[in-house]
Amino acid sequence: MTMSALSQAPLSPAKLKYGDAVLEYLSPYFAQNWMLFAPTPLSEGRGIIARAECTNGTTSEFYDVSARSLQKAQTSRFFPSREVRLISGNIQQLSTNDEVLQRLRQNRKNDKKPELPLLPHEKVTEQQAIRFLSRYAADQMPNACDGKISRVQVRMYIRDLPPWSKRHDAEAKDKVKVRDFKWIDARVLR
Repeated sequence: MTMSALSQAPLSPAKLKYGDAVLEYLSPYFAQNWMLFAPTPLSEGRGIIARAECTNGTTSEFYDVSARSLQKAQTSRFFPSREVRLISGNIQQLSTNDEVLQRLRQNRKNDKKPELPLLPHEKVTEQQAIRFLSRYAADQMPNACDGKISRVQVRMYIRDLPPWSKRHDAEAKDKVKVRDFKWIDARVLR
């Protein structure tokens, strides 16, 4: 208790003398990050929906795969489920590129040159993320097709929210970007 009180005390000879020792003691467990009080506001919502093709040839409706894990994280604020990170991490892999490659692709586009194809490591990363999301989606849809799923298709969405400055503007609309991935055989996902 004394250590935390000393860390929050105004500048004094005692704080100058013991400040480093107090910081060393408190840092691993009690470090204060002011981002808790002033975080960067959300600018987009990301998630996945998926559908299944049944062994009898019918296709299910899209199922919101992200919603359940997001709800679990939001209902327990002190000890949230980390399951939502499974989805967000893979969406991040699919939607974020290397800055240098992104600039190079943009410059080629501006110069009206042929588009630079994905590099081998980008293709592998994308395939791994799609496969994981498809496997996760199949596991989250146990009632689809009465459990007889032959293929799974994942759709990723990124919903760009209106900027904070336009929060009171009734005309401000969000934009949704959607990316459909190829169907994946369910036998490969098991």
